[in-house]
Amino acid sequence: MLKLSVNISTLFTELPLLERPAAAVAAGFGAIEIQFPYTLPASDLAAALKAAGVECVLINMPAGNVAGGELGLACLPDRQCEFTDAVDRAIDYAQALGCARINCLAGNIPLNGSRERCWNVLVDNVQFAAKRTAQAGIQLLVEVLNNVDFPNFMLGKISDGDALLTAVDHPNLWLQYDVYHRRAAGDDWFEGIEPRLGCIGHIQFSDYPGRHEPGTGEMDMTQLFQLIERLPYRGWTGVEYKPSAATSDSFGWRVLLP
Repeated sequence: MLKLSVNISTLFTELPLLERPAAAVAAGFGAIEIQFPYTLPASDLAAALKAAGVECVLINMPAGNVAGGELGLACLPDRQCEFTDAVDRAIDYAQALGCARINCLAGNIPLNGSRERCWNVLVDNVQFAAKRTAQAGIQLLVEVLNNVDFPNFMLGKISDGDALLTAVDHPNLWLQYDVYHRRAAGDDWFEGIEPRLGCIGHIQFSDYPGRHEPGTGEMDMTQLFQLIERLPYRGWTGVEYKPSAATSDSFGWRVLLP
């Protein structure tokens, strides 16, 4: 079943963050995602969501110094205490926003760092996070990016995500499956969905190349939407692209929806 949530960290950026939930509703969306809500008090965001009458379905865990190039803390040796704090902060925000899902970014392998050591740290940290979020009644996701756009990111191929789920072996760990990243990584972005249906907790889309709205690249989004509608998938499908022009002018792709 196809249920759309719109990411207000990449869309409606013409507006201040607190005004974007209402803009999403005005554009016809009943659910939103926020990548990093931590620049504002959770109470202010919760009030904006309530006023707009919209549900927040996903946030990211704090990911370190994103402006400085960090993309998560989970694989970083000697920063486990910071990761633990990030888990707790994400849970606090998720509970305040009524959000049932948290996405954990694995992080970049440090310069001259050992991939094996980072992998072991990642497994330990994600096991901790899966248990902690389960206790809070929140679903934990991990996202596989791609090593073309993000050369040092720990999880760059879908096989990395598969291996992490196997190593962590916890029922509260799910994949966030972004079709743009799968295409950029050279994975089979379309055929990879159905075999992993039992472990995908969230799907996101944007077109490739460019990461803009559907219709600006080469990907067949009609095929994607029809697949999600056909499958017994009950999660959300996130609209997470960078509009090629004004956000309000980027929604022509919705004529493709089943």
